[in-house]
Amino acid sequence: MGLRKLTHDPIIETHTVAYYDSATGSCMNIYASVLVLLLLSSHAAFAQNATSARQVFDAAVQAMQAGNYPQAEEGFYKVLKLDPNNISALANLGILYAKTHRYTEAIDEYRKVLALSPSQPETQLNLGLAYLKQDDYSHALPYFQELHQRDASNQKVTLLLSTCLTSTSHADEAIHLLQPLASTSTPDPTALYLLGLAYTRAGQADQAQTVFAELFSSAATPAQTNFLLGKAYADATSYDQAIQAFQAVLQAQPGFPGAHRELGKALLGAHKNADARRELALAIHADPEDGDADYYLGAMLVQSGQYAQGLPYLAKAKELISDSWAIYFYMGKAQLLLGHADAAIPLLRQATQLNPDDTGSFYLLAKACKSEGRAQDAAQALARVAALHSTALDVERTALKDAGIVKNAGVPGVDDK
Repeated sequence: MGLRKLTHDPIIETHTVAYYDSATGSCMNIYASVLVLLLLSSHAAFAQNATSARQVFDAAVQAMQAGNYPQAEEGFYKVLKLDPNNISALANLGILYAKTHRYTEAIDEYRKVLALSPSQPETQLNLGLAYLKQDDYSHALPYFQELHQRDASNQKVTLLLSTCLTSTSHADEAIHLLQPLASTSTPDPTALYLLGLAYTRAGQADQAQTVFAELFSSAATPAQTNFLLGKAYADATSYDQAIQAFQAVLQAQPGFPGAHRELGKALLGAHKNADARRELALAIHADPEDGDADYYLGAMLVQSGQYAQGLPYLAKAKELISDSWAIYFYMGKAQLLLGHADAAIPLLRQATQLNPDDTGSFYLLAKACKSEGRAQDAAQALARVAALHSTALDVERTALKDAGIVKNAGVPGVDDK
C-alpha cells in the first residue's frame, strides 16, 4: 500500500543556521566555524536601510528558533524586500522551508544563494539534503560528490554520498567509500549500517548480515542483528525478506522496541493489510507514544475505506508528530469522505501549507471547498493542481530529452527535424 511517507531520518536532519552581521554585511555560520557570505547590493539606498534590515533579520531568526515559522518567514521576506540579494535571508528562508517540509521552496532559495555565491559548501550541503528529503537521490548526488571531492575526509558528506550512491544503483561505489570507515578500530555505527544496506542492495546478503552483527559486536544479539537487517531489506523494498527478519527479531526477543511497528510497515509494503493492522496495534499497545505506528495504522484504515476507525489513530499521531503534512492529508481525506467537508478544509489546508507540492492535498481541498460552496477557494486549489501537473510534465519532458529518448522536450512524440 503506497502510503505517504513520514520523514524522520536522523542521518539527514542537520540544517545550517546563518546570522546577519550588519557591521560587515556578512552571514556567520555556526555549523562549521565562520562562513563569510557577502551581501551583494549596489544600491546606495541599502546603507540607509541596513539598521532596519538587521533588526528585522534578528527578529526573524529569533522567531524561527522559537518555532514561530510564519512570523520568521514574514521577517525574511521584509529583509529581501529591502535587499533582494541578502544571502543571509535567502539561506535562512531556505532553512525555514526545509524545517516546514517545503523542500521545493527550500531548493529554490538555496539555488539563489549559490547563484550569488557559488562556493558555499554549507548551502550545497543543505541543497543536497533538501533533494534527499524528497527521495530525489539523483539530484542530490552531484552536490555530495562535489563536497566529497573538496574534502574527502568529511565523514558526514561521505555518509550522505554513500546514501545517494546506494539509492541510485551504485551500491558498489558506496561499498568502496564505506569500507574504510567501517574498518577502523572504532567504526562509526552509521557507516556500518549504510555499509550493510549497500551490501543488501548489491545482493550480498551474507556480507550484510556480517556487518550488522559487527554493528552490535560489543553486545551482539540475534534480535539486534535481525532488526537492522530487516530495516535494510525494507529500505531496499525487499519486503518478504524484511518480514522474515522482523519475525526473527520477535522470536528472539518478543519485546524488542519498534519491532512490531517495523514488521507492520513491511507487511503494508507487501500488501498484507490484515497482518499489518495486527502488528501496528501491538506496536501501539507496547508503546502508546509511538506516533509512527499510529500514523501508519490510521492511514492504512483510511486507505482501506475505514474512515471513522482511522481518525482516532491519526489524531493521536498528530499530537505526537505535529509537523507531518501526511497526517493532515489523511485526516482531511477521512473527514471529507465521511461527509464533513467543513472539518476537512482546515486539515487539508494545513497539509497544503506544510507540503505545497502534493497534488492530492490540493485536489481534495478543491473538492471540500466546492462541497461547501466556496467556489473561489476551490478554483484556486484546482489551479495549483494544474500548475503542479504542468511542472511535473516539464520536468519529465526535460529528463527524456536529456536522456536522448526524445528530441523535443516541449511536445512529446514530436522530433526536431
